Amino acid sequence: MAPAPPAAEQPLEHELQQELSSIMLQGYITGLRREFETKLCENHNHISTLSKSCKENLSEITALRDELNCILTAAAALESTLLPHHNNLEKAEETNSLKMKDDNDIPDFSLLKHMHGEELMTFLKSEWLKSRRQHEYELQQTTEELFRLKRHLAKDGAVLPFRKERELEFIKSKLLQTISKMDGIISRKEGSGSHYNEDDELCRLKDRIGSLLDENEHLRGLLSDKRNEAKQLSAQVVDAQSNVAQRSLSESKLCDELQDLKIESHLKELLELSVLREVFGSYENQIDDHNQEECFLRELLMEKEERLLTMSGDKRKLKYENDQLVSIVGSKLVQHHEEFDLVNDELTMFREKVCEQELLILEFKGESSSMKSCLDEAIQQIHVCKQEIVGLTESLASMSVALEEAKEQNALLDATIWEMKRTAAPRTDGHIGDDAGPLEQFTLVSMEKLSKAYSDFESRLAQSMKQNDIRLTRIIRRFNPLVQQVAVLKKKEFWYKQILEIKCSNLEKAEAEVDVLGDEVETLLSVLGKIYIALDHYSPVLKHYPGVTEILNVAHKVLKGESIEQYNTLLKH
Repeated sequence: MAPAPPAAEQPLEHELQQELSSIMLQGYITGLRREFETKLCENHNHISTLSKSCKENLSEITALRDELNCILTAAAALESTLLPHHNNLEKAEETNSLKMKDDNDIPDFSLLKHMHGEELMTFLKSEWLKSRRQHEYELQQTTEELFRLKRHLAKDGAVLPFRKERELEFIKSKLLQTISKMDGIISRKEGSGSHYNEDDELCRLKDRIGSLLDENEHLRGLLSDKRNEAKQLSAQVVDAQSNVAQRSLSESKLCDELQDLKIESHLKELLELSVLREVFGSYENQIDDHNQEECFLRELLMEKEERLLTMSGDKRKLKYENDQLVSIVGSKLVQHHEEFDLVNDELTMFREKVCEQELLILEFKGESSSMKSCLDEAIQQIHVCKQEIVGLTESLASMSVALEEAKEQNALLDATIWEMKRTAAPRTDGHIGDDAGPLEQFTLVSMEKLSKAYSDFESRLAQSMKQNDIRLTRIIRRFNPLVQQVAVLKKKEFWYKQILEIKCSNLEKAEAEVDVLGDEVETLLSVLGKIYIALDHYSPVLKHYPGVTEILNVAHKVLKGESIEQYNTLLKH
């Protein structure tokens, strides 16, 4: 009679577990759906802001184009008032201005909407490189024309008015400022171009939501089928629960992968934006420094030309000074190249460390997910054991009550049997009544049978209680290691969380160090570029010194990243 209640309660427990699992799955799927809907709304808002920024950039570009036209008309009006022997310079500047107009024509931005993210980035980079090359070519032509006119004026003895030159320099500076503004707008275009990849991400998210909804409907159908089957066959409930658990684990893994991919894409976008901003900021600083150096070098050239015309005897001193400058520049180039190599080595080391730390983080995530699954299984086992303990305690209480009642009834029966035997003994001795003898014997036999039945019932109750005690001890023994395992898993989870926090902080520190090293590398490259440009502008004057031209070629190779063995051989000679 004892094992009957647990067998009757098993289908009820399975039905309750099925209902709880279905409720949990529905809540989890609705939460996922809400998260995806919020993310879709955020992406739509981001796309609308990007379209607004594109329209603002178009208006800024048109305003800058009008500014350029006004400046060029002012330059043409000023140049028309110069002396007649500057006609060649006017023609060259007009052709350059026409080239600038043709080069700075803004393409149709309606075509950019049909481009993908990578195509748009390559298109903007090519446009930026074209404008940069055109600007450098125009600067070189203007400097050569300026040197040629100065030589011609030195021969003829004529002097240009300084006021006209200052006005031309002011107009050129205005042109350079507008070009830098155009570069800034292009850089912002490149920065915004990286966000067009979010359309693909939106499509992926929509596809993912559709697949998750299909999986949700499929799971609901499976749950309904499993409920109907559980009413008919209680043995198949375990298989249905295992299938549901596997599907929930696959959904959780997919959600974790989605979050990891989103975090990686967000980090890549932030890195690209920061790199582009730093590159264009350094480029603008280089242009400003180049303009200041150009003015300073022009003044130095005027002074040196006057000294060459007045003092021809100082050539030896100038040669000696030039040799010293060349040696200093060469040594600085070698030092900067060595520092650049060291910084590159450190950057590679930091990148390797970052990759190792990312791998460790992925391993910790996998271990934490496995630990969570183990915790869930242990908690489920603990609930099952608790329910079994409650049922056994109830059955023990009912059996103990029945035992006490049986003992009381047995004691009453023993007392009645003893009284009947005591009363029957004198009757048998005195032979009182022949009819009463068989009735008393029948009652005695029936009472003995009842006492034997009660004793058998008592022995059965004792055996069932012993069996229940044994089951209780077994369940307690099974329950204790599960509790210890849960405590150990909780400690491990806390430890892994601390390790993850430490690794994240180390990663942030490494990223900050990499940014600092990148800034140092960019400053060193900008210094090398400035030295090369400053020496390259003096190329017509320095052609008389053969060693200087060779060192200029070596500096150009260093900027390209080639070897500097030629410079070392020159220093040895």
